[in-house]
Amino acid sequence: MSKKDPNPIIRRTSFVVNDVEAIADFYQMVFGWTRFYDNETPVDARFPPCAPDAALAKLIILKADDPYIGMLGFMEYVDHTPEVATDVHKTKVGVGDPILVIETQDIYYTYAQAKAAKARIVTEPIEWTVKDYSGKGLIHLCTFSFFDPNGIYVEVNTRLKG
Repeated sequence: MSKKDPNPIIRRTSFVVNDVEAIADFYQMVFGWTRFYDNETPVDARFPPCAPDAALAKLIILKADDPYIGMLGFMEYVDHTPEVATDVHKTKVGVGDPILVIETQDIYYTYAQAKAAKARIVTEPIEWTVKDYSGKGLIHLCTFSFFDPNGIYVEVNTRLKG
């Protein structure tokens, strides 16, 4: 029996998309992230289970400040069209939908970038509070949200002082 892994981490979240270049450009414009990985590669049919074995895919992984975690990946199949699982025109999030939560240092600059990139804005920046980890204090936030061109819901926030 193997020992428990003492520190598993989430390295990246990835999405299957129809136009990998366009969506990577969108996130680079809004958040200023850089390309960590940009290649075409044959994929295993099990990872993710949506294309035949050895289907060719273009994978772009964008990175924020950390070289190992906090990355966002986008994969487009070059020679296969997977089933569409998301309504790109939706206005609400449902069960099983992802929510990307991204922290920024300059919420108003990022908001302007999202608008310039033609994000479908859901909420302009607003100040609000949530309970802290203990449930006894409050975290003060400024948050805005949008749907990206693929229908993925994104919540962008910055912590405010007390």
